[in-house]
Amino acid sequence: MALHPLQSQILYFNDIPTPLGQITGLGVIHNGTGTERGVFRVYGNYALAYFLEGTGEYRDANGYRHRIVPGDLVLVTPELPHRYTTRPGRYWSECYLIFDGPIFDLCLARGVLNSARPVRHLEPIDLWQARLLSIVASPSSQSPVEKGAEVSRLLALLLEISALDNAPPPEHGTPAWLATAKATLDAELEIEIDLQAVANELGLSYETFRKGFQKQFGVSPGLYRTQRRLAVACRLLKLTTMTHQRIAAHLGFSDEFHFSKRFKQIVGVSPREYRRGSVEEVDGE
Repeated sequence: MALHPLQSQILYFNDIPTPLGQITGLGVIHNGTGTERGVFRVYGNYALAYFLEGTGEYRDANGYRHRIVPGDLVLVTPELPHRYTTRPGRYWSECYLIFDGPIFDLCLARGVLNSARPVRHLEPIDLWQARLLSIVASPSSQSPVEKGAEVSRLLALLLEISALDNAPPPEHGTPAWLATAKATLDAELEIEIDLQAVANELGLSYETFRKGFQKQFGVSPGLYRTQRRLAVACRLLKLTTMTHQRIAAHLGFSDEFHFSKRFKQIVGVSPREYRRGSVEEVDGE
C-alpha cells in the first residue's frame, strides 16, 4: 500500500495575549488522518478545522455525530471530549486555527459558538480557506495592536458564520446557480459587491438573476445581502463595544448615517435603541 507522508505546515504561532483573547496558531495539514482513532481528545483551547479534501467522521461526548466532507468547518470547544478521523487507509487535508480568550467565552455563552452544533458547511472552499488564512494578515508582526486586530477579524468572521444560521435554506431541487449565488452573497460582507457582476459570473442576465433569487428566497439579492450584514451588526451591537461608525465601516456601509437608516428600516429600531435594549436584556438575566 502506498504511503502518504503527513505534511504539516505551521503558518503562524503567537504567544502575545490581548485583553479580549488571542489567536495562538494557524496552519495547514495535508495527508492527515485526524485525531487518534477510537479515542476522544480533550482540547484546552478553541479551534476551527476547515476540511479541504477527503472525508471522515466527527463525534463528541454530547452524542453528536457527523460525516465530514470537503467544505465542513469543525468547531472545537475547550474541555469537550471529541474526535474526528478518516477511515483506515484514507487521508484528508485541513486548514486549522487555534484561539482562546474571554471574548470567545462570551461568544460560546451567547450562542455565537455552538458546541451542540460543532459542524457547519461553507463553500466555495477556496474562498473560505482564504478568509481563514487572511485573519492573520501580518504573521511576523509582534505588535499588540495587530494582535488585537486579528481577534477582531476572527470575531467578525464567527459572527458572520453564526448569522448564516438565520438564512433561509435552499429548497430541495434548487438550481445550482441559486446555491452559488447565495454562497456569494453570504460571504465577505465587509466589501461592496457588484450584483451585475455576480449575474455575469453565473451566466445570467441581471433580471433573470434577480427574479430567480427573489422567487427562491423571498427577497431581492440586494436586500438579502443587506439583511445578512445587519444580522452581523446585531451581534456586534450585543457582544462588543464597537462604535456605530466602526460597525458601519466594517460591514461596508458608506457611513454611519446610511447604516443607521437601513438598520431602522429593516430591524425596526435604531442601532442605539437596539443596543440599549440588549444591555437591559443582559442586565436582567
